[in-house]
Amino acid sequence: MSFPLDRLAVQLDWNLLRTFMVIVQERSITGAAQRLNISQPSVSSALRRLEERLELRLVERGAGQTFVVTRAGEAVYREALEIYGGVVRLNDVGEEGGRALSGAVVVFRSSHLDMDFAMPVLEAFRAAHPGVTLSIRSTPCHDVAQGLLQRIASVGFCTRVDPVQRLRAQGLEAQRFGVFCGPAHPLYRRHEVDPEVLAASDVVGFEEDAMAGALSALTRYRVRHGIGGRMIAAASGIVDLVELIEHGAALGCLSEGHAARYGARLWRIPVAAPAPTVEVFSLVDLERHMTPVETALIAHLEEAGLAAQPRPRSQV
Repeated sequence: MSFPLDRLAVQLDWNLLRTFMVIVQERSITGAAQRLNISQPSVSSALRRLEERLELRLVERGAGQTFVVTRAGEAVYREALEIYGGVVRLNDVGEEGGRALSGAVVVFRSSHLDMDFAMPVLEAFRAAHPGVTLSIRSTPCHDVAQGLLQRIASVGFCTRVDPVQRLRAQGLEAQRFGVFCGPAHPLYRRHEVDPEVLAASDVVGFEEDAMAGALSALTRYRVRHGIGGRMIAAASGIVDLVELIEHGAALGCLSEGHAARYGARLWRIPVAAPAPTVEVFSLVDLERHMTPVETALIAHLEEAGLAAQPRPRSQV
């Protein structure tokens, strides 16, 4: 006698689940088709067939290609991620059935974050395990958590943590920032600061340098101490921000590490107030099925005080 669950396990096409997983991650039929390199009708057909096979409505379709994932769809998506993680881990099984420390690890980091504290540790791990491929992706701060939740990232480093039960955040050493300007600014190489000039200066910053953004500490610092006025330009990465400051007449806040590395022509304005600091965190997913290489990476980071091991799944 065959039970319905048995028949589903035997008959369900894994590619339907994989396609649905990508649809949810891309939030778009079009985006899923591009990522999978297949046609939009094929993606739509796969979604329809999966819904029919499971007898569940997985998405509520809107106008055009828009949709909202249903509660059933969210549950199926989580299970698909677990299955995908199991398939990926097959790459780490050695010829004799043992685990070989090889494979890929992905680190997401906020694009405005100075990674000097972590890069030597990550490089030491990679050098100790030549079979490991290390990928580091710069992204907006919010997307660091999303990368973990979507099982894309193995670990993340960011400057803001939204409360998500699945993610474990570990506070790291805060980063100090300074206020810098370029040669075109009237305070360049001035040891005496004119408060009126400082307050009237235009400002450039990161895209997340806003009152509700990941770098809100910098915004509050400028407001509290009368530093700068109108924000005239925003950059997504450190190199772009340095160039905006260096070649323009506006001031901007940079981490001390970034300024030392990229800002050879910049001048640190001697503001009569303590330097602003931005909190830094590492993130790991408590519910993620870690591959052996990911487990080793987190253990390596934990030894260096840069991350905390997730609890065993049975304890979550």
